[in-house]
Amino acid sequence: MKDRCLFKAKICNGEWVAGFLHCKENKWYISNKAGAPFAFEVRPDTICQCTGLKDKNGKLIWEGDIILFQRDNDDCPFPDKDTKKRLGKVFYKDFRTTFAIGMGESGSGSLNDDLWKYVQNGNRVEVIGNIFDNPELIKER
Repeated sequence: MKDRCLFKAKICNGEWVAGFLHCKENKWYISNKAGAPFAFEVRPDTICQCTGLKDKNGKLIWEGDIILFQRDNDDCPFPDKDTKKRLGKVFYKDFRTTFAIGMGESGSGSLNDDLWKYVQNGNRVEVIGNIFDNPELIKER
C-alpha cells in the first residue's frame, strides 16, 4: 500500500505528474523521490490521491478516475460475467474515511460502498478514464 501516499496532478502544460504532494506559500507542488528542487508546481484543482488499489489490468486507481465496475451479490466470491457493468467516479468519502464509487454526472451520488469491496474479488473494476481528461464518459451514460 505504499502507493497510497502518492498524489498526481496536472502541471501548466496539461501533463500529469505523480509523486509526493506538498504546499509552500499557497502553491502546490508534486515532487519525485529526490524531492526539491525536482518538484513541479501543479494546478490545485487537479490534485488526486492514489487509492493504493489496482484495477483488473494492474493499473493504479486514483481519486477522480472513471471506472467500469460490476456489482454482484455480496455473498458472491467470484464475478459473474453476465452481471451488468456500471459506470462510476472514484471519490474520497470523508465520513467513512474511505474511497467510494460515485454515481451520476457530478459523481456525488454514492452507492455507499467502498471501492475496495469491488477490487478485492478480482475482475470487477476497470479504469477507463478520469474526470479531467474524459468528462464526456460520465455524461454519456
